[in-house]
Amino acid sequence: MAANVEHRILAEDLRAAVASGVDAHATSGAMRIGAGAEAAVAEPYAALARTVGEASYRVTDELVAAARRQAGSDRGAFEVIMSAGVGAALRRWDTAILAIEEVADEAR
Repeated sequence: MAANVEHRILAEDLRAAVASGVDAHATSGAMRIGAGAEAAVAEPYAALARTVGEASYRVTDELVAAARRQAGSDRGAFEVIMSAGVGAALRRWDTAILAIEEVADEAR
């Protein structure tokens, strides 16, 4: 179980690092949306983050271009995309850890 605790700490560190991006409001909001939660994030960031979180293969050039225009740079759009992807990955990781813990508890 010690490794499990270490992994939880690393996951929380990752969440904190993403939340402190250049535009902390947009990146932390995009991370929450990517994870399937609600967040007050301006469009077009919200639509892009939602798409990344639900089905990243559906991200279109138009969604990315709109985020680039809003951000005024490739970096800003990248941070929204990356943050939403991290949120989606951490949501799946949290679900997997819970499933592993349930199996471990049943085995005891």
